[in-house]
Amino acid sequence: MPDPSFDLLIRGGTVYDGTGGQGVRADLGLRDGRIAAIGALDGKAQTVINASGLAVSPGFIDVHAHDDGAVLTTPMDFKLMQGVTTDIVGNCGAGIAPRDPARPPFPGSELVLGEVPDARWESFGEYMDAVGRADLAINVGCFVPHGAVRYKHLGLDRRPPDVGELAAMSEDVAGGMAAGALGLSTGLIYPPGAFAETEEIIELAKAAASAGGIYMSHIRDEADYLLDAVAEAIRIGREAGLPVEISHHKSSGEANYGMTKDSIALIEEERAGGLDVTWDAYPYTAASTLLAVMARRPEGATADVVMVASVAKHREYEGKMINEIAAMLGVDPEAALAQVLADEPMATGIFFVMDEEDVRRVLAHPLCMIGSDGIPSRTGKPHPRLYGTFPRVLGEYCRDQKLFPLEEAIRKMTSLPARRMNLRDRGELREGFAADVVVFDTALIADRATYQEPRQYPAGIEYVIVNGQIAAERGKQKTTRAGRLLRRNERN
Repeated sequence: MPDPSFDLLIRGGTVYDGTGGQGVRADLGLRDGRIAAIGALDGKAQTVINASGLAVSPGFIDVHAHDDGAVLTTPMDFKLMQGVTTDIVGNCGAGIAPRDPARPPFPGSELVLGEVPDARWESFGEYMDAVGRADLAINVGCFVPHGAVRYKHLGLDRRPPDVGELAAMSEDVAGGMAAGALGLSTGLIYPPGAFAETEEIIELAKAAASAGGIYMSHIRDEADYLLDAVAEAIRIGREAGLPVEISHHKSSGEANYGMTKDSIALIEEERAGGLDVTWDAYPYTAASTLLAVMARRPEGATADVVMVASVAKHREYEGKMINEIAAMLGVDPEAALAQVLADEPMATGIFFVMDEEDVRRVLAHPLCMIGSDGIPSRTGKPHPRLYGTFPRVLGEYCRDQKLFPLEEAIRKMTSLPARRMNLRDRGELREGFAADVVVFDTALIADRATYQEPRQYPAGIEYVIVNGQIAAERGKQKTTRAGRLLRRNERN
């Protein structure tokens, strides 16, 4: 007779399996990092969690993270404490591999991707191996970042690659895919990705397609030319022959409020024609990126809607709008922005350029999964999405606004992204699957992070379990480091 004992037994909770089905009262038995049994369980356990009155769900998957360096150098508390057990990095074409050691680091990498260790890798496969050897707090999946590939071969040149350069770039993408990357990502408003023509991206996406990957894109415009930019992503997917994921889908600038009606209709039309297109989003009306990027492409970002988030020297700027800084400096807002960028060329900003109805529309759609798009800054006032995205969806939009039922909110964070990213044994509470689990209080769960005080853990997360080990308990992170590198289509 098989041994009925478990390493960890979660008793009496309402179990949501992640597929969108209603919760059922059941016990969850974990053994050797896997879900061993679900039901009315009588076996003994080394550790027992009383989950009566609590929800039990798969661990949340952040499909849009910029933690490429942070996963190697931090305890990832800002993600783990909100229930995230899997982080997807390499987004927006930004990354720390592949690299040419003769070039300076990828522009802005340490500010946007977290502290980067002394890197000795060159290929993307070597970077993934480094992640696989690291003492990870949570699981990590990786996209090959187009911007890093282009920078390795062309630097910041504003030109198409020649035949040889394009072939070498394709080899880098193929090498990353062979190492288990999930697909190819682009960031088409950021140099050097912004310098790429559509045909270049199609060619590189073919290398991802041949290995069964997907195309993930921060599209070329999220404002006046949103529909053209979505159409470009669709064209890339169609001609390269792979699924498309639109990153942090939004419509920026007051003149463009409501345009998500048309962008969603365009995506639905393409899906009806056979192309697999989905998107992710974060539950806020403000975006965040390098201040200089939005200064070049304002997208409705006037001085009264732009906040300085993180700087290196002038900490008095942090948390203040550009027009407030202008008053401090005694100059007009345009001059104030120029002065901030002169003093702090790598400052990050927060941009209040979105409409709540667009956010609700995008989040509510069944094709939408959740991604934080947080910048893992150790200083300043990062966007509160870094600490609060997933509890905010569950508390504000699910429980309070009733935008969707709880089982649908959980699906958006678990099975939907797991299937999208080809993570074979994640995203569901199913016997034999990896034991990534979140136990939370549906009545109390809420984001606490604000724009002025963003570094606050959420309420209502009782336990976070990574590969069968308790990693956080009642608001406190443990020293457990049970995360793993997740390679595409492998049982990890």
